[in-house]
Amino acid sequence: MTQRAPSSTGILTPAEEKQLGTMRIAQAEIKEQLQGVLRQFDAPIRYAFAYGSGVYKQAGYGSQSKPMVDMVFAVSHPDHWHALNIAQHRSHYSFMGSLGADAVAFVQSQLGAGVYYNPFVEINGVVIKYGVVSMDALSSDLLNWDSLYLAGRMHKPTLTLRRDPLMRISKQVNLTHAMRAALLTLPKNFSARELFHAIAGLSFAGDFRMRVGGENPHKVDNIVDAQLPLFKSRYASIIEGLPNLEFIGQDLLQQDMGPAARAAMVRKMPNRFYAGLVRQGKKAGVKLPPGFGAEVVNTEKLVAVDQIADIAKKAVEGIVARPALTQSLKGVLSSGVVKSLAYMRAKNEKSKQA
Repeated sequence: MTQRAPSSTGILTPAEEKQLGTMRIAQAEIKEQLQGVLRQFDAPIRYAFAYGSGVYKQAGYGSQSKPMVDMVFAVSHPDHWHALNIAQHRSHYSFMGSLGADAVAFVQSQLGAGVYYNPFVEINGVVIKYGVVSMDALSSDLLNWDSLYLAGRMHKPTLTLRRDPLMRISKQVNLTHAMRAALLTLPKNFSARELFHAIAGLSFAGDFRMRVGGENPHKVDNIVDAQLPLFKSRYASIIEGLPNLEFIGQDLLQQDMGPAARAAMVRKMPNRFYAGLVRQGKKAGVKLPPGFGAEVVNTEKLVAVDQIADIAKKAVEGIVARPALTQSLKGVLSSGVVKSLAYMRAKNEKSKQA
């Protein structure tokens, strides 16, 4: 381990710096357009961001394609928010809107990953799919990895449309979690692209859509290939701040593989991930005796086994799988049958663009 990234963007090549500048200009234009969309909602939105192929270009898709823009609105009181929004935008909702705001808020919070989506909504000439989530649920997913549904999407580049101080801290913690989880799946030396591929793939681990043709099987490659400068810029300060990770070349990194260093990293991960790691380790045959004070010894033993990369991947899959499935099934309620079928058809078409 010989050299640190010299600055927040020091890991970018001159060509990537130029590419990043071009991307920032495009982002500013999209941001202005989407903030105009936000202003069409009277119900108060505390924090908002946009993500996905409608905002950030992905490799493998034609330049003429105009995907639906994915947006997330974090609100303080979902029941009150939906009451105001149903009164203003009843057409955005399926039959659930007729059942009232309490029913919508119940479905939002009790089924799936705590998000309620309204897809195929056209505002100011832009077709969007917007999800509503409580501030508490979003912050908890970022900090604790309850479902990784939104936290996983936020591992990749997102476009913030409305800021919130609390969310800024939670977002940074989430990115650090993602970095540490990815490091468990990687060897001692690896490229920047391999690192960001591992990070981008976390939210797709265990997602049933990847197995049934609901997503492009090359989606992770497409995201990283087209957005590498954004990933580098987004994670530069985290790479620089981690004591167990350093650059040994322009695009080559090295991590400390010592059990003590890796175990210390794992103990800073969310309890849900750590519990999954222990559970999968035991399934793999790692003997981890219980008892007070055993955590440090057990963690060092766990991270030192040859299967740790697979164990870490399965721990993430254990978090992602169920919420991803139930959230998709919830779409029939929140979107209605017609819109749900149209959405699945659009996803299927995109999955064929490999």
